[in-house]
Order: sequence, then structure tokens, then C-alpha cells
Amino acid sequence: MTKRTSIGAAFVMVMWASTALVHGQSSSRTWALRSIDSTGFVPAERLELTDPLPSDSWWKRTAHNHLFDFSDADRVQNLVVVDPVVQAYVGRIVTGGAEPETRQWWDNIRGARFQGRIDRKWHLGGELLERQGIAEPLLGRWAAQYHVPGWGRSKLGKGGEYATATSAYFDVMLTRGWIGWQQGRWAWDAGVDALHIGAGRNSAFLSRTAVPAPYLRATRETATSRTSAWSTRWMSTRRGPLGETAESLLERTRSLFLTHQHFFGALLLQAVYNFSWETTPAVAEGGWERLGFNEGQSYRPTRHIGGLELQWHQQIGNSLNATAYAQQSWSWMVSTQSMATLSQVAGISLRGKTWNVRAELAERTDAHCRACHIIEDGSFGPVQADLTNAGLSVHSLWQSSTRLEGEWHLREHWTLLGSVETNELADAWMIDVHYQLQPAWPLRLWIGTGGANGFAVNTSFEAYRMLRLGVHAGVMNWR
Repeated sequence: MTKRTSIGAAFVMVMWASTALVHGQSSSRTWALRSIDSTGFVPAERLELTDPLPSDSWWKRTAHNHLFDFSDADRVQNLVVVDPVVQAYVGRIVTGGAEPETRQWWDNIRGARFQGRIDRKWHLGGELLERQGIAEPLLGRWAAQYHVPGWGRSKLGKGGEYATATSAYFDVMLTRGWIGWQQGRWAWDAGVDALHIGAGRNSAFLSRTAVPAPYLRATRETATSRTSAWSTRWMSTRRGPLGETAESLLERTRSLFLTHQHFFGALLLQAVYNFSWETTPAVAEGGWERLGFNEGQSYRPTRHIGGLELQWHQQIGNSLNATAYAQQSWSWMVSTQSMATLSQVAGISLRGKTWNVRAELAERTDAHCRACHIIEDGSFGPVQADLTNAGLSVHSLWQSSTRLEGEWHLREHWTLLGSVETNELADAWMIDVHYQLQPAWPLRLWIGTGGANGFAVNTSFEAYRMLRLGVHAGVMNWR
């Protein structure tokens, strides 16, 4: 399989294979996003609660209920629950090549989650997580550059020998939280989160691996449509001018989103508009006079993005549901009055009673780059607004990827998960088995194996295999 695959040709391949596959929402970022629908819409009211188990046995109550429950007796007027997050695993990685090497590998996450309903109207929730570990080499490609997918900016520790892609010791924190209210057709919510757009894991607008950011949103729904508008702010990895503080602040990009989804029976059409602008001005270079800039002139980088998603839903028999989807976004260059293709996503997902599978293709073009726009004389033109948050693309983790993933609930407590992906860095695969210990937190035993081949990065090996064992707390697996 090649590292770059034509979206059009590959989508035909995926449709041909659809008799063996189907949709389910992929594993969520965390427990609170499991209820999102095929449009990717994250509702203002997104509580996922477990009814308390009345029992005289403290052990049975602990094994089923939320850890702390501060709710009213009837759990109607006011409800607040708090659960721990304990996710950790250890394992071994064996690298290939002329001199195979075996090394220890570990990763742990701890923190707490809360969710509640106040006065029957206000819905709120959030989590505070801390994570440390030695990254597998594929994740190390990001950690060595001081950011972790889905989490944000990270630190490296334990000296220089733990600062490379093959042995990155990283330390990162994640804060998410929201408060929302819904009345009839209208809803609003605010907080810190990544509001995914679209049916897939990747997106031509805002992906599942995007880093959470502060937002304020208003939504209106009818029986056949939904319209949302929200404002958010992304953080750059670039430092601004040195001011009164000892260290200059990171530059910011502000962004506005407007989405409209309309349902036409089995078809769904979603239109998206996104306008972004950087808060720190840039300086025009010479040769841009024809574009309306004088050399040395201060200007503010902006970007207009528009696009569409088309979904087709089909029920096959009594137990099989299929969803085929395709997204396309374009970037409008104001300075040159030109349009450029930005990102493309296409896939099919299938869901049965006990299983779901998804195949997806994603690609973003060089127009995604902030300072790579070429003008008529062959030189670089004005800077476009950044489409990254904490150093990671908000559209897709990889520039080009083809992915197949699935989930199968074997019995009441057992789940089998697997994924295969090829991208511009490597070909990777993963198989995991989960055994549920506690449904409300949630908490599961976790054993898995995986690996990657054909590394296109400066490592001392081209492949590795790994094994891991630990506990899983519902935090998104990054790949």
C-alpha cells in the first residue's frame, strides 16, 4: 500500500469492500463524547450516567456505581457525580533491523471526571488529567516535538537521551470542561473542548485528534436540520514579541465556525464555513505590491474556509446499518483572490448488533500550510491564518492516511478492537482486548499488541513490535 492514495480511487475501493464493513462512531475522545451522532455534533447536554445499584454490599456498589454521588435522592433536580481516571500500561518494544533491541515501554494517565445537572436545566462536566510515559516510536515522532495528539503541548524529561522519537519521555496535562443549557429548539454551551465536525475520525474541518480549545456556541435544531455557530481560540507554538513578562507569550489564532446540517431522508448534507485570523500582525515583504501590500506594511493573517459533507445512510436487514460519507474543504486566498483545495475525507462505516467497522481515507494539501502560498513570481506570498492548535493540525493528524478500524463485543464484558493504518510516516497496526471491570467510570483490563513498519523518519530501525498490559479508563487511544 502506498503512503499516498488518491481519495477518489480509494473511495471506490472502500465502497467495493462495503459488504464486509460498517459504521459505528470510533472510540471517543473520552467518556463524554460517546453520544455524538454521525454528523460529529457534540450536544450541549451530554451526560452519560449509570443508574445506582441498590445493594447492601459496598463491593457491588463500588463495582457498578459512580465513585462519588452528590445527587438529590430522586436524582432529578440536582445531580453531580465524580469518577476517577486510572489508565496505565507497561510493555515491551522490540525493534527490527540488523541489531534488534528490546526496551521497556510504559504510559500512565490519572485524574478525575465529573458531570452533573443543576436545577434540571444546567448540564456541566469536565475532566482534569495528567499523563506521563515513554512513547512508542510512532507517538514519539510527535512527543519529541513537544506535543501529543488530542492532548496538546507537552514537556520532555530525563535528559537528552529521552528526547528523540525512539525514546521520548513526555509529560502532558489535559483540561476539558463545559456547561450547557437547552430549551426547546435552542441550546447554548461554553467550555474547553474540541467540537468535532463530520462522520469520520479525521475531518476536513475539525478532527477527533484536535486539541481542546475554549469555545462559546449557540445551536438551533428542527426535525430535519441543525444550525450551530461558535467561536474558539487556538494556541500556536510560536512566541510573540517579548513584553513585560520574562518569557514572551504564545501567539493565538481566533476562529469562527458556522455549520448547517439538513436531512433528506437517507441523505444528509452538512455545510461548513470557518473564518480564522491571527491575533499577532505579520509584516509584508517586498514584491507584494501587486497584491496590495507595501514592503514593511503590517497585516493580519486571515483564512476563509468553506466546504461540504455528504452522507448516505442505509439499513440492511434488521441489524445492519451503513453510512458512507465524503468531505471536502477549500481555502479562499483573499490576497490573490484564488481558491485552493484544502482537505479531503471519505469513508464508510457499518454497524451490527455487536460490532462496528470503519474504513477511512484522509488527505490535506499543501494549502494547509501557514506560510507556503506561492504567488505568480514563484516566491512565497502573504501568510495565511494558522490551522493548528498546540502544533497539531485541527483537520487530521497525518497529511495522508488510509485507515481500517473495528470493534467487536464478544460477550457482556469482553471487547476486541483492531486497527490498520498507513500514513506518510509508517504502516501501523494494533489489536486490543478489553475486559470491563467497572461500567460507570469506566474501567477495563487491557492487553494489546501492535507494531509499525517502513518508518520514514530518522530512526535506527525500520520496524518495531510491541506488547502492552494494564488498565483502560476510556481515554481515547491516539491511533
